Parts: sequence; C-alpha cells; structure tokens
Amino acid sequence: MSQKYYTEKTRPNKIVKRPVREGQEAMLNAYPEKEALVEIRGLDIEYGSGFKKFRAINDLNLNIYKGEVLGLVGESGSGKSTTGRAVVGLTPYSRGHIKLGDVIVPKVMKRGLKFGKKLAEYKRTLNYMANKVQMIFQDPSNSLNPNINIEKIVSEGLDNLKISKQVYLSDLDQSITRKFIELYGEDKFVEITSTKLEKAYEAAESRSELNDQVLSKIKNFVQSTNDNLENAKTMLDLIAKVEQDKEQAKNKSEKEIKKMLIIDMLKQVGLDESILQRYPLEFSGGQQQRIGISRSIVLRPKILVADEPISALDVSIQAQVVNIFNELKERYKLTILFIAHDLRMVEYISDRIAVIYKGVLLEVGPTEVIIKNPLHPYTKSLLDAVPSIESKKGSLIGFVYNSGMHKYTKDIQPVWNDLGNKHFVLGTKQEIEKWKNNDYSPNK
Repeated sequence: MSQKYYTEKTRPNKIVKRPVREGQEAMLNAYPEKEALVEIRGLDIEYGSGFKKFRAINDLNLNIYKGEVLGLVGESGSGKSTTGRAVVGLTPYSRGHIKLGDVIVPKVMKRGLKFGKKLAEYKRTLNYMANKVQMIFQDPSNSLNPNINIEKIVSEGLDNLKISKQVYLSDLDQSITRKFIELYGEDKFVEITSTKLEKAYEAAESRSELNDQVLSKIKNFVQSTNDNLENAKTMLDLIAKVEQDKEQAKNKSEKEIKKMLIIDMLKQVGLDESILQRYPLEFSGGQQQRIGISRSIVLRPKILVADEPISALDVSIQAQVVNIFNELKERYKLTILFIAHDLRMVEYISDRIAVIYKGVLLEVGPTEVIIKNPLHPYTKSLLDAVPSIESKKGSLIGFVYNSGMHKYTKDIQPVWNDLGNKHFVLGTKQEIEKWKNNDYSPNK
C-alpha cells in the first residue's frame, strides 16, 4: 500500500507534507453514519520560539460527532486544555486545521489586514464562533468577573449578540417537539412531519418556514387522533400555552425576555432568581461553576468545550454537576468536548473516550470498551491511578507508565490498530500482541 500524505500550504509557493499513519483513516471513519461536527486534522500547537520552542500538540487527528460527549483524558500537561482552547479559537495553532461544521477555525483569531472576501469570511467565522461555540473553564472563581453581578455575568453573551427574543421563541417551539417525542416517540414525529429531529431543532433556531410547518403538522395530528386522548390533551394544552406565550412576547422588550431566559437557565442548574444581584465571590465553588455553565448554555451553543469543570469541586458536588451536564446535553442537543484527568468520572458522562499523552493521541473508543478493556499501557495507568473497591490489598500505586518502554525509531513507528467495536489503539503490531497478553514489559 502506497504511503499517503497530509499536505498543507503554509505560505505562497511552500507546501508541507506529513505522512498519514497507517490505520488513521479507519480510525477517523469509524462512524460513517454520523456527522462530524468537529474535525481536527494534523494539528500541531507550539509554544515559545527558537531553541525554547515546545510542541504541546503533535499531529492530532480526531472527530467529535454531532450530539455526542467526547471525553478527552490525560494527566496534567498532556495537552487536553490546549486542544480545547484551540477548538474555541483561544489558542493559535501552527499546522493542520480545525473545522467546526462548515467553518474553519483560523490559525490565529484576529482580524489583521483583511478586506473584501477575506474580511467577510472572517466575520462569518467570528459570528459562528460567538453564537455556536462556548467554553466552561476549570477554575470558576477566576473565570467570573468579581466586579459585576450574576445577572450581568449570565447575560453578557445575550447583550453582545442581541438574540434574547430569538432564543426565547426557539425554546418555546422546541418544547413542543420535545414533549411530542416524549409522548409519541421520535419515529412518529418523523412520520407525521417528514422531518428529521435535528432539522426541526435547527428550523426552530433559525425561525424558518419549516418550523411553522412542523408545528402545524404536530397540532393537526393531536387534534385529529383518537389514540390516547390523555396524551393529546397534554399536547394541546402545551401548544395553547406556547401560542399564548409567543403572543405575549410580542409586547415584551428584549430586556424583559433576556431576564426571563436568565432566570429559567439558573433554575435548570439548581439556582434561582434571588442570586441575580449578588456577586461571584459570595458563592461556593460548586455554585460558581453552575453560574459559569448558565453563562455558556444560555446562548444555546452547538459545541461546548468543558475544561475540567469538576476537578476543582468537592467530590460530593462533582456528581451533581455531571448530572447537570447530562440533562442539558439531552435538552439542548449539545455536542460536548469534556476534558478531564479522571477516567472514572468521565465514564458517567461520555459516549466516547480519547486518551492523550504529551500531545499525542494514544487510544480512542466507546466509553464502555475503554473502561472495561483498556489496552494502551498509558490508559491502563490512568485507570490504575483511581482507587476502587476492587483494588488488591497493598500499595495504592498501580501500573506506572514509562514512555521509554516503546523504543521507537525512525523505521519503527506506531500505527493505529483496529481492535473491533470502534476501539483503536496506537502502537506497533508487536506491541499490540504483547498488550493483549497483558505483557507490558519494555520493548527490547
């Protein structure tokens, strides 16, 4: 099989080529039926310059599919947060590309000298990033401005984008769709509306003609059905209330609707309107993180990067915050990059797990497969680092990973190995066979 290359034009008349690892395409195309909302290809991120240049991310290739939670796991300094910050445009990258939907994230998010088509493209990208991409930071106390109250903090994005009324009306219409699916199922929804669920949600967000058609078909169905009259009554009551709320919204200002959105968002994370005039430092770490979550989700983003949102919290609070993420993901159809160093906690929220070490992706697969059958020695060490009731008596220190065990050379390089069940591991063929036999001794 001939060697394939990833090519990139770095500046006029210069093209950089990088060999594509064997098995990489199979790893990236493991879910042909799903839409990749985030595509990362050949990503390099470097800090410093000259002799002090340090490569934090090295040839990272990864997909995050629409509607999934991908857990990005690794120890401190492995490149998790750097990757997340690059996805939202906060950290520049040197090579490769990051694609969000149909938008390419610029290597450096600044206007510079752009005119005409380039300026229009930059503004389109900036608008998409502001509207559809949000980040929740690790330390809530440092990510919230201590000098402004909670109402202003949560409303900051709405104030900048002027989309409060659009978000409010979209929420009302989507509540009808959610209730219909809860009562009748998604198959019945598709049957009567001839519309896929995700298209219906997008139509509600954009306030398009398709949205009106979907709502009309739902109303006609529940008015004419003779099956389960109790469900039909529930739907008709909700539709009447939504129509009344939409009519009342016509007479309300953007400011009034914005406050309604903020109060509703705070209630969804377990807070109430009594905190609106208080300040961040008056709250505990768990409450501050809930406020940070509210600030991000109130904009109804498509992509959410959560950078270790639970690591700074008490163990008793961590489970509550994870439950909030699960509820919001289902309600707003979020696609989440969930960054953490604790594999056991990621298990409860992620659909898939990607393991990264010193900027290199090592193992990717469905959460259940990774947790039950980790193969790469680094993944094994991460799991062993978490004490459990099944642990053997003795030292709490389990398997300790040493990257020097691999003995890679210019001619001997790791490849992506398909283990089945969408589970891929980076290593040589010989290493994979050893690891399958639970032999983690250093290569000779």
